[in-house]
Order: sequence, then structure tokens, then C-alpha cells
Amino acid sequence: MKRLITFLLCVLLLVGSGTVAFAADAPGTDIPTIYVLGSGSGLVVREPDGSKRQVYGFNLPDDFIATTAKENLDVFKRAFFTQKWDEFCVVLRDIIVPIFAEIKLDENGEAPNGSVVDWEWSRETLDGSKVGGKYPTYRYHFMYDFRMDPYKTAEILHAYIEDVLAVTGETKVNLVGRCLGACITAAYMEKYDGQYVDDYLLYCGALYGATQCSKAFCGELYLESGGVERFVYDLDLFADEVLRDLLQAGVTLLRKTYGLDIACWAVNNVYRQIYLNIVPPIVIDTYGSFPGYWSMVADCDYEKAKQTVFYGADMEKYANFIRIIDNYHYNVQVKTPELFRHYQDKGIGIANIVKYGFQTFPVTRQSDMLSDQICAVKDASFGAVTSTINGTLSKKYLKTADMRYVSPDHQIDASTCMLPDRTWFIKDLKHDNFPECVERLFDHILNNDATVFDSEEYPQYMVYDRETESIAPQTAENCDTTARYRHTFFEALRRFWKAVIALIRRQIESKRSAA
Repeated sequence: MKRLITFLLCVLLLVGSGTVAFAADAPGTDIPTIYVLGSGSGLVVREPDGSKRQVYGFNLPDDFIATTAKENLDVFKRAFFTQKWDEFCVVLRDIIVPIFAEIKLDENGEAPNGSVVDWEWSRETLDGSKVGGKYPTYRYHFMYDFRMDPYKTAEILHAYIEDVLAVTGETKVNLVGRCLGACITAAYMEKYDGQYVDDYLLYCGALYGATQCSKAFCGELYLESGGVERFVYDLDLFADEVLRDLLQAGVTLLRKTYGLDIACWAVNNVYRQIYLNIVPPIVIDTYGSFPGYWSMVADCDYEKAKQTVFYGADMEKYANFIRIIDNYHYNVQVKTPELFRHYQDKGIGIANIVKYGFQTFPVTRQSDMLSDQICAVKDASFGAVTSTINGTLSKKYLKTADMRYVSPDHQIDASTCMLPDRTWFIKDLKHDNFPECVERLFDHILNNDATVFDSEEYPQYMVYDRETESIAPQTAENCDTTARYRHTFFEALRRFWKAVIALIRRQIESKRSAA
């Protein structure tokens, strides 16, 4: 019996010590973390019978693009051969604007059909418990109507935070803003002076603008052949490796022989002539009716964007709408540096996580800027000096740079950004990819008030491994992740014909099997 009791006590000690170790290493944060998502939450309209009808995301027919192109091919042909594009512009507007009919907002930034975000919460349904002594990092995720004025959404966020504090018994929260969520959280911080916030973390944030949104609102769209080629190498269009090789190699060959340059020149030439017939009437009745999207227009583009989107419009009609977007832009985005200093003086920790390793979408003159496809590193980091996607900082620049803040790939100098000691960069991670491993980085930052120099596991620069879905410290050996963009003419020619031959073989084998 003594032996049995001794054995049981040993087991209890082992289990108890294991539990303590598990609790110490449990994922999560010491106080609740409010995770404010990016744009794109589902929108619904409530029917009289109490049911909900989805109005966003869009449910377009599978053959919508092909059918629409076929039906309007004659219109395009007439415009192309006569170089008179008025009819084409009208048709284009009549195709695009109706898609947004149920989600566009009115001139006061309100939803005339009563559409709302398809998400609700109540204090009774919130879980206030801990797991292993921590609050799960992603438990308190806040969804919202991405169309609305960030200040209006901030009021709802305030109520949500108060409910989380009530069920947890805590007095503070961590606040994380992702993409457009950075704009929402920034509006909250300004409106409520950081009330209830212990640490404020931005994650691939669009607080200083999202390039495509910014340039589209300005009407400054531009196809650049190098950007188009690189974009094809980043597309996940085909799971079939042969088809993917055929497309990528074909586009490279087209560019190397100047065919892609000619096509882009033709498109850009036409666009310059007609953009005022396309951008204002389309944008004002689609994304331009969303104050939320105006918050992602960069300061350098903001006034030009207003001139373009409201070109020819009744300015008195839109006076209240402009007041709404101006209020956010000039009281939040423009004042970000002084607001951040104010929060830091209050003892609020501010940190930032930026992704990179990709070009932006190839619809601007700056498509080769370093980005995560949506947000440029310079904007998301609040000022970091960067190279282009395939370049490095010059040797002359590096001679005088503080190398403690320069990335191993020599593409970024973090010493020039707003938060040099609390900005982390993850290479080869796309804007719309949010792996769980990054949440562990959240935990490290938020639980420890960490700086980029505090951990060998989480230094300032890291690389994402797509196969293992993990992040690791960036080194000179693992930092070259853009080789996919660099192909010679003969490499592309070899890949192209190899893919063609593979497809011919498939066709022959398919016919044999059928016979």
C-alpha cells in the first residue's frame, strides 16, 4: 500500500509540474486581446419575416465575365476601331454599378436598404474564461460593416470592449487592428483617447493607405509590363503545374519580345483619354460610397481623389459625406505621429507587424514597390526606407545606415520608421494570409512589451515558410524569396515548350483511354 501511495504521489507531482509548464507556455495573452479584422465581412438585409438575405460577398454567376464580354464584344470593337469610347464607358458603368446596388451607401454614408454586417454578439454569449492561464489570442475578434465611417464603427467597438471587460473582470485590453481594422482601431483610439487599451498592435495595417485603393480613387491606374509579368508568378490561378508553367513562361516570353509592353501601352493610352468618363461615375456608386474605404486613401492622394471621384457631381449633395471622410482623414491619418506620441506618453505600448516580399497589384506606376500585395512597406511601417521588389538598398546608403535595423536581404531600413524598436517585418507572407504562427508573435509582443532586440526567436526580420506555415529569423541564407521573378528568355522558352509537350501528351493519352 505504501508503494502504491508513493507511486500515485509521484504521478500527481509529474502531472502537476507538467500542468504548470503547460500553463506557462499556453498560447494567448495575459489580458483580453480585441482582434479587429480587415474588410470583407458578410453583409445581409433583414427581411420582414425575420430571415436574413446575403447581399455581400458577391454571388455572381460562374459565367458572368465570359457572358458579359461576349454580349458586349461589338461595343468594344466599335470603340477600338473608331477610338470613340463614350458608348463603351456607359456600358462599362452599366455592368459594374448594378453589382453594388444593394450595398452602396447614400450621400450621407448610410445604407438606404438597411443592410448590416452579418455578425452579432451579446454580453451573455461572450466567454470570459482563461485557458491555461491565458485569454486565447483570437477569441475576441471584432467584425464590422467595412463600408461605414470608422468613427461610427469605433462607437460599436467601444461597446464591445466594455462587454469583454465585464465578462472577464479585467480593466484593460490589448487592441489589434488588421488591414482596414488599423483604421478602425485608430479612430477608436482618437475618439476615446485610448481608454481601456494597454497595448496597441497594428498588423499589415492600412492606416497610411492601401496603394490600389488610393490610386484607383485618384484615377491614376497604369499597367506596367514588368508588374504584369511578376503578378502572374504570384497568382494561384492554376493548381495544375503544367498550366501554371505555360501561363508564366508565355507571359515572360511575351514581355521579352516587347509584346506585353505594346499591349500595356495601348491600354494606358486609351485609359488616359477616358478615365474621367469611367472613374467618377463608377467609383462614386461603388467603393467610393464607403467612408471606410476612404480611410485607406493615402494623404498624398487624398485631395486628388476627392477631385476625381466627385468630378462633375453636385458638391452640395455630397457636402455631409465629404465632412465625414475629412473628419477621419485630418483627425486620424494625418495626425498619426502626434497621436502615437500622446498614447506612448500615457503608457500605452504601440507595436507594428509588417509583411513583405511581394509587389503591389500591377495597376499603378509603383507596382515594383516592396509590399505584401496590398499595403506598401513604406506605408504600413510608417516610413521605412525600402528598395524595389527585385533590388537592394544601395552600397552608398548602407555605408551610413545603422545596420542593426537593416534587413539581412538589404531591402529595408527600419531605423527610419515611426516605431523602429517595435516594428517587426515578415518576408514572403501575403497580405491575405494570416497563419497561426503570427499569433504567437502577437503573444510575445503583447505579454512582454517586447522590442525587436529582446528575442532570438522573434527578431526584427523574419521569413515565412509556406510549406511548414512557420516563421523563422531571417538570415543571409533564407532571405532570397523573390527568385520566382527572375527568368531569362531561354529559361522561359524551355518551360513554355516543356508545358506544351506535356499538354499534347495528355491529350493523346486521353484519346487512347477513351478508345
